[in-house]
Amino acid sequence: MMYSRSADIEQINETLATWFPSTIDRIVLEDSTQGRTISALRIHAGDATDRRGALFVGGTHARELLNPDALVDLMIGLLQHYLNATDWVIGGRTWDAGTLRGLMETLDIFVLPNANPDGREYVFDTNRMWRKNRATLTETDCTGVDLNRNFDLLWGIRTTSATGSTTTSTSPCADVYLGPSAFSEPEARNVRTLLDDHPIDCLVDVHSFSELILHPWGHAPNQTNDAASRFPLVDMSTWTVLPGDAPGYAEYIPPADLERFEQVGAAAAQAIKDVRGRTYTVQAGTALYPTTGTTSDYAYARHVADPQRRKVYGFTFETGPWTGNAETSFQPPFPEADRIAEETVSGLLSVLHSCAAQDMTTST
Repeated sequence: MMYSRSADIEQINETLATWFPSTIDRIVLEDSTQGRTISALRIHAGDATDRRGALFVGGTHARELLNPDALVDLMIGLLQHYLNATDWVIGGRTWDAGTLRGLMETLDIFVLPNANPDGREYVFDTNRMWRKNRATLTETDCTGVDLNRNFDLLWGIRTTSATGSTTTSTSPCADVYLGPSAFSEPEARNVRTLLDDHPIDCLVDVHSFSELILHPWGHAPNQTNDAASRFPLVDMSTWTVLPGDAPGYAEYIPPADLERFEQVGAAAAQAIKDVRGRTYTVQAGTALYPTTGTTSDYAYARHVADPQRRKVYGFTFETGPWTGNAETSFQPPFPEADRIAEETVSGLLSVLHSCAAQDMTTST
């Protein structure tokens, strides 16, 4: 077995949409920086209207080769088990046919399996540890933007970890370079387009590694008492780096939302554990290290910045464990890669089940 090239993933998207037009819609988005086609699929069945939507994104970071393939497995598996009305047995976890049918007939399931095709190809051909896209940056010899720092949430504010390492950078040569402006990159704008154009209620950005399920906030610790301590209400004009500029700052999150994040995360962690016993930890993003401009935090932040926007419960999965080696942690060898992909699929099915089963939009 081997990981799929970008062209192969795009061909799968095109083929599925051609073969199953009543169940799959292909959404062609902006081309990548180097001109590669990027598309997402909308997967659905039945006649229900006014559906909730779920969006899964993979491949944001180029070197994390497993996750786009896992999302392809999810897409094909959903289709196969729906059309055949069969249970989906994933290791020790069984998703019964009725549940799968309910997901397909209740939700619009959007999947952007390979958000950063240029970076993925660069990993295959040149540098196995490449993280960013392949944007040409003016006035510098450096290349690439970290797409998971390019979203318009506190964009431009640098972050550092507890050990002092830079986790969001304004240096174009850094792996965590945030880009010349918010949404400067077409690959990041594609996610924004999906959120703008479709009624999305829950999102998972699938990354590697660490066996974590992360939820907001990523830029500051959570607190549930002071609703005035929110990024749209606080003057951050003098802040240049977190947490140094505001060591005591904590971001408000409504108690009901925090409970919802923890409940959905716990259910997903259990669905992963059921596969073969691996334990994923559910925590706020900042517990890993502080960040700004990330996909999942931006998705949730949209309704805070603009109450007219739909609330999106945004998660980040960090699939697979640390192996003691960076390359095999980001790119697990087969057949271990297949086992991690199975866990990932089970966790994502759990998020779909939570999104379909309960109203995720009522808390304030």
